Amino acid sequence: MGQNVLVVVDVQREYVTPGRAFHIASIGPSLENGRRVLETARSKGWPIYHVRHLQAGAIFNQDDAYSGFVQGFEPQGDEREIHKGNFSCYSAPDFAEAMSRHAARGDEVVIIGYGSTMCCLSTIIEGYHRGQKMVFVSDASRAKASARLGEESLHAHATDIISTYARVVTTQQLVGEP
Repeated sequence: MGQNVLVVVDVQREYVTPGRAFHIASIGPSLENGRRVLETARSKGWPIYHVRHLQAGAIFNQDDAYSGFVQGFEPQGDEREIHKGNFSCYSAPDFAEAMSRHAARGDEVVIIGYGSTMCCLSTIIEGYHRGQKMVFVSDASRAKASARLGEESLHAHATDIISTYARVVTTQQLVGEP
């Protein structure tokens, strides 16, 4: 029987900074839920991977402060920081290798972070196709608005799609009462 592994996807300042292209106006509650999940994972000794999207250009640029982690989501102790340059976390070879080891042990990969329509979705689908047991904490994630749909609607649609590939839970279902 495996254990839980926490993957914190792109909890970066790009998402919390008004005026930035990836700003999510309604991010607050999902960040608080993400903190609860992260605190629980730390207290239970789960392996934790902090994934950060880095690329050249105006967004997620490694030399820009906006690409840094949101305060309180920085890796601690033996938690791993992994950099990726594409949507799926599996685009980083060291992440793919680590998850392969976890899959062999039957571990469940718990996903929190941003955005549900992009990096979380693509990571979950790829993990599913690689035989990984995926869990998505729906209220510890959000989506940025598109030209046609708002944050709430896009996140709800993404969560419905994700439910095909992962077990979808809330923070309360995963960690219990605050």
